Amino acid sequence: MIGMIGSGSWATALVKILLERDGREVNWWVRDEETKEKILREGHNPRHLPEARLDASRLHVSTDLAEIIGASSHLLLAIPSAYVHQVLSVLPKDAFRGKKITSAVKGSVPDCVTSVSIYLQECFGVNKEDICVASGPSHAEEVCREMPTFLTLASSNKALADEMAGMLHCHYLHTNTTVDIDGVERCGLMKNIYAIAAGICQGLSYGDNLNAVLTAAAMREMHNLLDHNLPFPDRNIYDSYYMGDLVVTCWSRHSRNRALGEAVAKGERPADVFARTGSVAEGYYSVKNLHMLAVKHNMQHVVPIAEAIYSILYEGADPKNTMEHLIDTAF
Repeated sequence: MIGMIGSGSWATALVKILLERDGREVNWWVRDEETKEKILREGHNPRHLPEARLDASRLHVSTDLAEIIGASSHLLLAIPSAYVHQVLSVLPKDAFRGKKITSAVKGSVPDCVTSVSIYLQECFGVNKEDICVASGPSHAEEVCREMPTFLTLASSNKALADEMAGMLHCHYLHTNTTVDIDGVERCGLMKNIYAIAAGICQGLSYGDNLNAVLTAAAMREMHNLLDHNLPFPDRNIYDSYYMGDLVVTCWSRHSRNRALGEAVAKGERPADVFARTGSVAEGYYSVKNLHMLAVKHNMQHVVPIAEAIYSILYEGADPKNTMEHLIDTAF
């Protein structure tokens, strides 16, 4: 039995995908009883992707996290990175013993300044061979409309990646696999930061010409950091789970990170944006963690775009002056 931890848009989209397999049942943890009751009664998530129809007869929905974990051999984790530690920290250290876990979290754990896979290993003793990472490009809104979508499952355990790819494959969701789990997870963190930069450029009305150059520069920066910090001999940075995920997050109207950048360029504070939209942008937390990593390893020069976004979001730097400096020096 497979269990879903999370009840946001991406978690809901993944539940929809899992239910495409005839006869499959899914355990699903959600935060509150109201959401649980409405899902079971009405066959959709009232808070996120309400247009996605779900066969409630094959859903076992609960607000008891330990119950869902205990009843599932495979777990999909799709909580916003900002809440991962808050949700999971109530569990005993052996909660995931014997479980296979796939992280669909595209960001780092703020309280622990680490990736989700490392967090699971360090805080819960999960073997790396039992961890998988899911990567896009894959917007939940397009999954809901059954538009062609591509998902990559990354694990150092190829058999696990293949197993999860098979579980998630359906007529509109195409899957492939890689063993570069560290690179895929790091790219999932970084692409959100660059989407904030793209949004700032959009908010400053710089136009498509600059956005194209920014995307190319972000691609180069991401590649340089991976080679510097996480080398992998067979990595092809132009594969969809690296380059494709970056492009869609920087350019899509569905991107929360891009929307955050646009709002910040127009003078809004991130906290006010989150309060107005009722959602978070993963890149806001990821850029702080990446900055701390860069300082620790003395490699700020490797990630000038990310450092610029950090200075805007956390140090109050002026967006226009900061982006103009980048244009002169980094692009």
